[in-house]
Parts: sequence; C-alpha cells; structure tokens
Amino acid sequence: MKTKRNTLLILFLISLCLNSYGQEVYSVAFESKSITFSKSAKDDKIEKIKLKVKQALPENLNDYSLRIKVDSMKSTLSASEYILDFKERLLTSTKAEDVIYLTILKDSLETSDRKLFLSIDVFDKNKKSVTKMNLADNQKIEIIVKGIKKEEKAFSNYSYLSYAGTNFDLVNGTEPKNLFFATNVFIPPVKNKNRYGFYLSLYGNRTMSDIDSTGNVRRTSKMIKQTDSTYLKYTEQSKMITTRVSDNIGAHINLLVPFFNKNEKSDLKVYYSPSLEFVWRRTKINQQFKDPILQDSTMVSGIIPGSMVFDSNSNRQFNEYSFNAGLAGLFVALENSAISVRMHASTGYSSNFYPTQSMTTNTTVTTRSHDIFFSGRVWITEPVTGITLQAEVTNTSKNPRPFFGATLSKAFNLKDIGIFKPLNTTSK
Repeated sequence: MKTKRNTLLILFLISLCLNSYGQEVYSVAFESKSITFSKSAKDDKIEKIKLKVKQALPENLNDYSLRIKVDSMKSTLSASEYILDFKERLLTSTKAEDVIYLTILKDSLETSDRKLFLSIDVFDKNKKSVTKMNLADNQKIEIIVKGIKKEEKAFSNYSYLSYAGTNFDLVNGTEPKNLFFATNVFIPPVKNKNRYGFYLSLYGNRTMSDIDSTGNVRRTSKMIKQTDSTYLKYTEQSKMITTRVSDNIGAHINLLVPFFNKNEKSDLKVYYSPSLEFVWRRTKINQQFKDPILQDSTMVSGIIPGSMVFDSNSNRQFNEYSFNAGLAGLFVALENSAISVRMHASTGYSSNFYPTQSMTTNTTVTTRSHDIFFSGRVWITEPVTGITLQAEVTNTSKNPRPFFGATLSKAFNLKDIGIFKPLNTTSK
C-alpha cells in the first residue's frame, strides 16, 4: 500500500513538472566539463568538442535555437588565438551527437597555458533565453589550451662552441667583472677516419698575476715650498699594496694524439697534446699606499717649482707578448649527454717580448726573455643550459709570475647560430 502511494506521488510530481514547463524541456550538454588541448608552433590545430543532445518533445521545440557563447570575462585565450566554428541553428535540427570545431591558431612565441570557457545558450523566436528548460548537467565547459614551452635543447656534441660571459675579479673577491669570450673547436681523432685530432681555442679574458702587500714602507708624501731655496719634506710610513692584472687576447692550438684510448665508445679520452700559443697581454700595475702614519718633516735646501703632494694611488700600464711552445702536454676530455669536462696541462719553452718607449730617442725598444713555462686549463660545460666554468693558471720557472683566471659563461653551438652554414644554399 505504501509503495503504491509513493508511485502515485512520483507520477504526480512528473506530471506537475511537465505542465509547469509547458512540456518544453530538453537536454543539451557538453560531453565533459573540461578538456585539454595544446598549441603548436608549426601548424594550426583543429579540435573537436562533442555535444550530447536529447529532445523530449520535438514538436514543441520548433521555435528554439541553439548557440554557443564564449565567456570573455573568464577566458584568458584571446579571440585572435582561435576560431570557433559552430553556427547558430534550430534545436530540432541539431544532431543527437553534434560537434563544435575549435581551431587553435599556431604561435611561434613561447606562451603560458590559456583557458577558454564556453556555455550552451538556447532561446526562443523572441530571442528570450529558455536555457532554464535544459535538464542537462554539463552546460558549461572549461577548455585548457597548453602553451608553447621553450624547449631546452642540449648540445648533441661539443665540437664547435662559442662562449660569452664574465671574469671573476680575484683581486677584490670573487666578483663578476669584465667581458670574457672564447671560441673552441674540438676535432678528436676517429678510428679509420683521421689518425690525429686538434683543438683550437681563441679567447679574451682577464687574469690576475699577484697581490704583494708590504708593511712599513717609508715614502715622501709631499713637499711644501718654503722659500726660493728651501722646502719642507714630509715622510710617512704606509702599507704598500701592489696588484698586477692582465687583459689577454690569445690563441692556442693543440695536436691530439690518442693515448690509452682502446675503447672508442668510452666517454673518457686521453691524448698526448703538444701545443703552440700566442698571448698579447696588456698588464696594469696598481700601487696603493694605505694606513699612512706621519713620521717626520724635514727642512731641505733645494729648489722646487712649487709645492707637491704625491698621490697614494698610482697606475702603470704596458704591453707584453708571449709565445709558448708546449712540448710536453696532456689533454683529457670527458664528454657525454650530461656534462663536458676538458683539461689541458702543458709545459715547454716560452719566449716573451716587452716593447717600451725610449724617452731619449723616441723609439720603441723591445726586450726579450726566455723561460720555461707550465700551464693548466679546465672547462666544465652543462649541455642543457650551456653554463660553463673555466679556470686557468700559467707560470714560468726562471722569473716566476703566475697568472690566475676564472670565468663564468654561456656556451653557444656555432652551428646553431649559422657560423658553419653555407653562405649560398642555391644549387646551380
């Protein structure tokens, strides 16, 4: 009895709903509440968005039309980035499974993810909305359009690399300072192809020679004229700091002779590597007198043109040229898809030239020195970002004067920037 009453109640409620809507209910829905597409940098992409249509009483829906609305307030995908293909149509002519075509236009620029919000809108012949008669749940859809991400392409090989970055100022702490540039060409020997390889490096960097701190240095700080034949000389005690820094432009080439490389597929390669190098150095010597303590003042007989105060900071600059022949050298390369490490150590004969300007004859006089040099360099490159750390040290035996350098740079593949591409690609 109770079941019978419930059944009658349900039928009554259904009848009441149908009467209240004038029997004009329908169901139009998106297949899903959310869908994800992606952009392309090469081609326009045409995507399908499916509609599910269920018509309860077709004869009562002849005056109803269906359209798809864009919620421009919520959407972050601009109208210039897509084309929506769905023409307004009568609800009765809509297929049970209809399709909306969305064309996502290609974009060559890097973009973030975008969203497009669509909704179903049904209206009568008087343009009055009757969307409330829609019994479907998915009347709105969120379309996520994945943006174009910049692909971080790792170097496929390390043969032709150019670098641009900064030197570390080792004088005033590890501060990035001054431009560093280099180009390295690495052609290793290949079995049954080329018996020997070579390594060429062109570079411009800054190296520090040394810092010499000397305490208890007496110097004349100033001379104050008293009379035509006398002046007062002031002597002070200071701490003298001498800094030598060189800006270098150089080139060196190495012959690569395989050494203990039995496994051709091994990432680690060792070569006997004699080398030739030329370096032009512009060296700057800076002297500073710090923490002065006045010692005494003395009256001196003599003639000076006027009072003189000597600067506590002085600079001197000169050029030098070095030719290095590395007779004994070792080149080690560890290169794979994760990292590139190159190390080169060399020792041999060094010839150095120091041009100076003669004050008496107003000509350039060049002095020459011979020495035994030794040097070491290391390059470490991460292939995806191209971030490269480089360090070097060079010194001589007879007249020790070390050069230290460290750089941080970004590596570029020369083939990618067109250096090795042909200038004329047209065929005859």
